[in-house]
Order: sequence, then C-alpha cells, then structure tokens
Amino acid sequence: MSYNSLLSYGDIIPLKITCNVKKLFDEIEGYSFSQYNPRKDIKRTALSITSLDGSINGVDLDSIKEYNIENNTKYNEMSFNQFTKVYRDSLEIQKVVEPFKEYIGRSHILHLPAGGYFPPHRDVASFKETQPSFRVLVPLKNCNSPNLFFMYENQILNFEHGRAYFVNTNKVHCLFSYSNSYMIVLNVLSNQNSHKIIGDKLLFA
Repeated sequence: MSYNSLLSYGDIIPLKITCNVKKLFDEIEGYSFSQYNPRKDIKRTALSITSLDGSINGVDLDSIKEYNIENNTKYNEMSFNQFTKVYRDSLEIQKVVEPFKEYIGRSHILHLPAGGYFPPHRDVASFKETQPSFRVLVPLKNCNSPNLFFMYENQILNFEHGRAYFVNTNKVHCLFSYSNSYMIVLNVLSNQNSHKIIGDKLLFA
C-alpha cells in the first residue's frame, strides 16, 4: 500500500490503538518536561519517548532543520529511534508504540500550556515525491475546544482522548491552547509495512 493509497481512507484516521490516560500520567509522574524548540519563544514543552541516544529531552526536542544547519549534521525524524527511560517506565506508552515499534522515529509527549501554539505549517521539510515518515497522534488531555483548537485546513478537529490517530500532517494545520493540553506525537517510517499496520488498525473496518 502506497502513502497515497493510505490517504484514500482519509486524512484523519482513528485507530484501534488506545491507552489508559490516567495510568499513563501516573507512570510518568516525576519526569520533567523541557522546552520544545528552544529557538522559539513559544510556550511549548515536551518529554522524550525516543531520542538520538536514549537520553531524555535533548536534540530531539530542537528544530532538526536548524540544528543540522548550525552543526553541519544530517539528522532526520528517523535518526531519533532509541527508546528512553520514559518509554520503558510506561506500559501505556508501550501499548501505543508497540504496533509501530520496528518503524518508530522521533517521538515525544507534547505539552501546550495556556498560550502555547503552533502557527500554520506543514510537517514536511521540503516537497518530496516519496513520503519519508508520517505522524500518529494520541490526544491525552484537553485536546478539544475550548481547551485546544486544532485547526486542520478549514476545520476544527475533535478527538477521543487516549485513542491513536493517523494524521496527514502534510496539509496545513495549526494549534492554539487555552489550557494545559497534552498529546503523544509519534513519527513513523513510511513504507508498505507501516502503511499496512495503519490499514490493519482502522477503527471502522
């Protein structure tokens, strides 16, 4: 199955993958979130599920593009595929990651406090004829309006908390938080096998 074939099922696809949100937060209690993309003065923090070397809250939370330019490196989303202690300490995170474990890339829990936002953007470094990776989101807390507005092109998205969603983030989207919003962001290698996993996990199949 190609990426374009996958999109024939929709741009926002709920999956048969869930976690117990309360238990997940209990499991990661005590971990500290760090600034997400510290180059920008925006209220956003994150906690590493994967990283370059298994450490927590390092380069993986930076802007990869800007870090590469500054340090003459060639990292991409799939460079950050080593699981951290956060992953090992949380059975609920493991449940979400398990179907994609062989193809996992840069992944974290994203926190947007009140005033935190992402301006309109596409999650692609540049136009490519092949899709290098794709996003799976797991909304955890306060991810629907009026707590968080997730604008996807011309619509406001509403989620079931604790459920995984395939999201085609090549299309323009933006977020603005009025509360403390949390979600898991998984980057997954895009290939026929990972596309089939999405197909096998369709909620309404």
